[in-house]
Amino acid sequence: MNELLSLLLSLLKNQLPQYSEIYPSFDAVPVSSKSSKLFTVISPHSFRSGQAFSDGSVRITPFIADFRISLLAPLTTPNEKLLSFFYTFLVPALLSANCFLSEMQSDAPKTDLQLQKLVYSATFRIKGLYFPDTEQEVST
Repeated sequence: MNELLSLLLSLLKNQLPQYSEIYPSFDAVPVSSKSSKLFTVISPHSFRSGQAFSDGSVRITPFIADFRISLLAPLTTPNEKLLSFFYTFLVPALLSANCFLSEMQSDAPKTDLQLQKLVYSATFRIKGLYFPDTEQEVST
C-alpha cells in the first residue's frame, strides 16, 4: 500500500499544474499551513490482496486498492471551478498511470466548516498485480 501511495503522490506531483499542492492524508502539516488556494490530499482507504501465484521465478499477488482523493479549496471557490480542475487535471493524471484504474465514485462538493474549505472527493479503485523485488525476496 505504501508503494502505491508513493506512486500516486509522485504521479500527481509530476502531472498537475504547479499551483496545486499534493499531500498524503497522514502528513503532519496542519491545514492552516497548506496552500490558501487549491490542494489535493490522497488517503489510502482499503487494500485487498488475492491468492498469490508463481510464474516459475517470482510470486505474483493480485490486489485491489481504494484511495480517497480530495481536492480542497477556499470556501468562496465556485463548484464549477473545483469540478473542472478535478476532471481536467486529476482524473487524466490518474488514468495516465496505466495502473488499471477500474472504478471511480465521487461525492458532491461539500463545505467543511472545521477546515474552512470546500471539498470535492472521489474514491478510486485500482486493480493490479504486485511483483516483489526479487533481490529483496532472496535476501529475506
